Amino acid sequence: PASTLNWSLVEEVARQAVFSRATEEEMGCLPQYVRGTATWLSILHRYEHLLIFDVLLGGYIEHRNGDKTAVCAKGEDYHGSVAVSGSYVMRSGAHYAEFLI
Repeated sequence: PASTLNWSLVEEVARQAVFSRATEEEMGCLPQYVRGTATWLSILHRYEHLLIFDVLLGGYIEHRNGDKTAVCAKGEDYHGSVAVSGSYVMRSGAHYAEFLI
């Protein structure tokens, strides 16, 4: 979509980068642009730096296809397994996870 707001060139380039690269599904997972709260530059940063699960606890969990942004259960008894992102601090806002069952 074309921009009609008066913002900086940096914000416009970031907005165009997000819209040109992110799929509709990815757009649904990104924070919404809200003037004064979420900038296009911060949304682009979030898109380019996905949450990484660097610590896996339990014997029945692994990274999906070696991708540290996704985990999956090994076998059927996955109770007690946990994926942790040790390098990401969730300070405010809404946080969620998406599960494929």
